[in-house]
Amino acid sequence: MHIDNFRVYQQEGAKSQLYSLVMSCRRRFLKAARLLEVNSPALEKLTAFGVSSSVDVWPLLSPFSVLAERYVEHFFSPQAGLFLDPAEQQDERWDRYFYHVLVPHLVIEDEVVRNVLRAISALPCKQPDEAAMALTHYFREMTLPESQPPWDPEDNVDC
Repeated sequence: MHIDNFRVYQQEGAKSQLYSLVMSCRRRFLKAARLLEVNSPALEKLTAFGVSSSVDVWPLLSPFSVLAERYVEHFFSPQAGLFLDPAEQQDERWDRYFYHVLVPHLVIEDEVVRNVLRAISALPCKQPDEAAMALTHYFREMTLPESQPPWDPEDNVDC
């Protein structure tokens, strides 16, 4: 796969991948609130967010673009497509990396979870664009994970 085609593939999948990140952050936040037995109007809104209301993930496109480009810089190999193993094609590797490596690492970070939810106005925030900018900066500076994080059995419990 040529690098330009791969970048197009990443951008075409951005909406569904960002939706997955948002919903993972939502589940983590709600699970923490439930554990602490916190109730508020903001949590009621978040509970309905993405279920009975729509999710606009486009404020997260700039931070996503940083992650996508960093992946290209660190992990993309144009020679990987020379062999015929479909599971090792660049698009398949990106999808596995995003869903099974990157998202689990991101939702571990409290500030990432809060800023994702603030940027899309799922949590109250006076300047959601600043939350998106904070994510962009964090994604530029973070060390990209190379492997799936060790899972605690409680981490797999869905809301």
